[in-house]
Amino acid sequence: MDLDEAIALTLELLQAGRARNYGYDLYPRNVAQVAAEQRHRQDHQAEQRAVTELSPIFMEAAWELCRRGIVRPGIRNDAAQGVVEGGYSLTVAGASALDHLDVTAILITQPGSLAATFAEYQRYGEGFHQRVQEAVKCRNAEAWLACCAMVGAAAESVLLALAIAKAGNENEVLNKYRRAGGRQKVLNIIVGRANANTRNELTAFSGIISFWRDDAAHGRASPISTANADEALRQLLHMCQWVDREWAALTA
Repeated sequence: MDLDEAIALTLELLQAGRARNYGYDLYPRNVAQVAAEQRHRQDHQAEQRAVTELSPIFMEAAWELCRRGIVRPGIRNDAAQGVVEGGYSLTVAGASALDHLDVTAILITQPGSLAATFAEYQRYGEGFHQRVQEAVKCRNAEAWLACCAMVGAAAESVLLALAIAKAGNENEVLNKYRRAGGRQKVLNIIVGRANANTRNELTAFSGIISFWRDDAAHGRASPISTANADEALRQLLHMCQWVDREWAALTA
C-alpha cells in the first residue's frame, strides 16, 4: 500500500467516524486494522501481522493530514481519554472540509496521485509539466509561496498551449506574449470570437495567473499559507479539466 491509498482510506474512515478510538478522532492503528481486515478476511493471525506491517504507512498518512491542517495531534478535548502512542483530532477547518469532500479535494491531499493526474494532460506542453510538477513538489515541501507562483506559471502555459494550437504559429503567439499586455493578447487569440459563456469561463480561469503568480512573484512579503496553496492547486486542476473538455471548441 502506498501513501496515497493510505490517505484515501484514512479520509474515508474519518468521514464515517470509524477512525476513532480512545479520545481521538483519528487513531492510526484503527485504520491499519480496517486495511488488514480487508486484506486477510477470516485469517486472524495474518490479519494481526498485517496491522503491524501497515501501521507505519497509516501513521504517515495521519501526519500528512496533520501537515495539511485537517487534523491536529492530541485528544478531542481535555476530558477525553488519551494513550501513550497518541492520535489525532479534527481541526475546525478539517471538520468543515470533510463535510464538503469531493474527488478534487481528495486528490490535493494525495501528492503522488495529484502529480500523476496533472501528468495526463500531455497537450499543454513541457513548460506546463515542468511548472506543475514544481508546484506539487513545493506544496509537499510546505513552500507555499513558491507553490502558488508555480501554479500561476502553469496556468499561463495552458493559455499559451491553447493560443498556439488555435493560431497554428508558435512564433507569432510567443512574440505577442512577450510584448506589453501580452497575456491579454494571447487570451484574445483564444476567445476573441467565442461566445460570452466560454469567454467568461476562460477569463475567470486566467485569473489564477494574475492572483497566484503575479501576487506571489512581487517582492513584498506575502501571507500565503497552506490553504492558499491547496486552493491554487485545486483551481489549476479545474482549469485543466475544463480546457481539456473544451479543447476542440477553443482551438477551432
